[in-house]
Amino acid sequence: MLKAIIFDFNGVILNDEPLHFKAMQEAVAELGITLTEAAYWDKYLPLDDNECLDAICLDHAVRLNEENRNRILQIKSASYNSRLENRFPIFPGAAQFIASAALHYPLALASGATREEIENSLEATGLKQHFLVIVAAEDFSLGKPHPESFLLALKKLNTAIARKSFSIMPEECLVIEDSVGGVAGARAAGMRCLAVSNSYPPEKLKEANRVVDSLEEVHVDSLPALFDNPA
Repeated sequence: MLKAIIFDFNGVILNDEPLHFKAMQEAVAELGITLTEAAYWDKYLPLDDNECLDAICLDHAVRLNEENRNRILQIKSASYNSRLENRFPIFPGAAQFIASAALHYPLALASGATREEIENSLEATGLKQHFLVIVAAEDFSLGKPHPESFLLALKKLNTAIARKSFSIMPEECLVIEDSVGGVAGARAAGMRCLAVSNSYPPEKLKEANRVVDSLEEVHVDSLPALFDNPA
């Protein structure tokens, strides 16, 4: 039975993954690294900025001291913010779907984005009110495809609804994701997954319980059917 929904952020709610790619590409160019779009989407997209930079440097045999690492991360952050320009582009159907889902289920958000990024966007778009819990990059150490962020979001949701007479189990959660790593993390957490093909083609998201082209085509009352059969 469906009792809670956990959303990813970038690529599901905010349409800014291309901006993150361009910003990271610009930042690592300072190290003499050419980051291709294919490599970013295939390997680095699910990672937070710290993990992404570390993985890119490891793959290119580049070692950074803490000072240079912080400098590159600052370049990336400044480039991203410059490209975003306070536009906060929300995917079609996402705002309406979130508002509708919040009427029926407690909502959480689990993302590798920073808390500042997430909260600025949710405040600007009027969506923050719908989420009981926000788990951001600062809150966990193991990024997707590890399930830590999803399990932490569930733990915080159960704390938030502690006044009620039930606890939500992983198998009662639906995760909404856009990445291969995110789908794998949701499944590793023991949760069902709805994947939106905003960042990857549908065939790469086949481990999800359902794959859609857009949240515009999803009705909240269709979600319980994802729990009718064994995971």
